[in-house]
Amino acid sequence: MIQIFLTTLPLSLAASVSITSFLIFFTALLAPENQLRNGLAIIVGGIVANAGLTLVVLLSIGHAASSPHHHNIHAGVNFTLAAICLIVVLLSLKKKKAPRKKKESKMQGGVSAYVVSGMVIRLLSANTVPPYIDAVKDVSGAHLPIMPSTVLCALIMIISMLPLIVIWLIFLFNKEKALAIIHPLGKFLEKNKKNITNITMILIAIYLFILGFDHLGKI
Repeated sequence: MIQIFLTTLPLSLAASVSITSFLIFFTALLAPENQLRNGLAIIVGGIVANAGLTLVVLLSIGHAASSPHHHNIHAGVNFTLAAICLIVVLLSLKKKKAPRKKKESKMQGGVSAYVVSGMVIRLLSANTVPPYIDAVKDVSGAHLPIMPSTVLCALIMIISMLPLIVIWLIFLFNKEKALAIIHPLGKFLEKNKKNITNITMILIAIYLFILGFDHLGKI
């Protein structure tokens, strides 16, 4: 179980790097009212999305994990996800930079809008979904008992949301300190969003290729 956790940890951490999630989360915390409630709603939405994605992966890839050719199947998934990451990077490099639009400081629809927003961001984030799928896939392929598998999947879900959880907790206990972090970090992420995302996806792709060759016994 420890070995599987160490294998999935880089993937879980990579799945936590969603610049869009950070910026929308920061917007919620900088709103004039209901900062903690709306920030928590985004986190809850992300966790719900992670849980749904986890079930889909376990139900779809879990059966393949018991196949005699499971190593080839797992390697194929690794290579496919890595290729998706590289394709997204190439598309990003070709895409022209659009003029920035003024962001709304408040979403319409109350707390439910923030929950849905948290879910949608996680499910549509090109740099978080591939590593998350691969992390859960590795758990399903380990053939562990139900309890250890559940614990590992829960850890993947929590770690992938950890930056938002940490910032929310800081905001809860020390609002001034949280704001001192959010303001400069938000500006930095907004300015370097594209570069950070592309570098992250390239590193994810490299790691996925390594795992794929490992499944094939080439490493």
